[in-house]
Amino acid sequence: MLAALAVAEAASAAPKNAAPEGGVVNRIAATVNGRPITAAEVRARISPYFRELMMLYPKQGPRFNSELVKAKKSVLDDLIDRELVLSEFETKGYVMKEDNVEQEINRRILVQFNGNRGEFLDNLRKSGMTYSDYRESVKKEVTVAAMRSSRYERGIPPTPDEIREEYNASKSEYRDIMNDAVRFDKIFIPALDELPDENMTQAEYQAKAEQQYRKAEALKQRLDKGDISFAAAAREYSRDAHAEEGGAWPLLKRTDLAVEFANVVFSAEPGKVIGPLMDNAGFTLVRVREKQLAPAPPLSNPEVKQKVDDAVRRKQSEKRYREWVDRLRAKAVIRTFI
Repeated sequence: MLAALAVAEAASAAPKNAAPEGGVVNRIAATVNGRPITAAEVRARISPYFRELMMLYPKQGPRFNSELVKAKKSVLDDLIDRELVLSEFETKGYVMKEDNVEQEINRRILVQFNGNRGEFLDNLRKSGMTYSDYRESVKKEVTVAAMRSSRYERGIPPTPDEIREEYNASKSEYRDIMNDAVRFDKIFIPALDELPDENMTQAEYQAKAEQQYRKAEALKQRLDKGDISFAAAAREYSRDAHAEEGGAWPLLKRTDLAVEFANVVFSAEPGKVIGPLMDNAGFTLVRVREKQLAPAPPLSNPEVKQKVDDAVRRKQSEKRYREWVDRLRAKAVIRTFI
């Protein structure tokens, strides 16, 4: 059964850990040699991806659950590795510059929340993690990255060809994604096809939303078969500001879009109808017409060149690093509780 839209936002932040009084239970997710990893850390790390999955798979189901299980495992494994490395190096007296921590936090806000700090802080609140706790968590990760670099990435410097090859393969990662723009066609079907009755129960609301979802699903099938054009479908069924224009929206910057929607449309293949996507208002079918991606900075940029150099060294040292972490795992006492 389709999850009630009225509670989708809360569910996306803390699907299984909501406390009876509206708080969030911050239980222990795992311990590594006695060092705790909290459930709030896991929730905060996974929340942006969870919200995107909620949009992509409104009925949840096997695919949703499979993707969520994989994401949780990946997050928890990363956090366990982090604690293993930190415990190995905690006697080394390594000091991390505070500016480096702030830079990483700002990078994550940019990538995961379109630079919207308010949404980032709201997400933290829902996960049950304070900003201070989050900052400490990021500090640990940045410290681990720096310690890994100092131990395993001092080998033979990459050749110019290796740097150029890596840059060509990954240059999109160095773009200012806030300058990305997209043009798309959109059909919006509201969760309710009428003004809600003040006496409507949650069950009634959910039943009506289920009907609207089925309408969006059926329309998607007609569009895929070519039984109706997107423009005609938008004029007949869509309930947004651009329905009369056949659902054609103007060029919009990434920052003009909700984070989850932006992540979906910028990952979509142009010309392909995707959806129904769910948000708190209803269901969306969307077809990307054009993506204008911000240009990558040139390799001549010293900062970019250093990042590419670091990436090559990291790949070269990955095998040795993983072997070392696996040895640490074999010696460690690791307990997981989620």
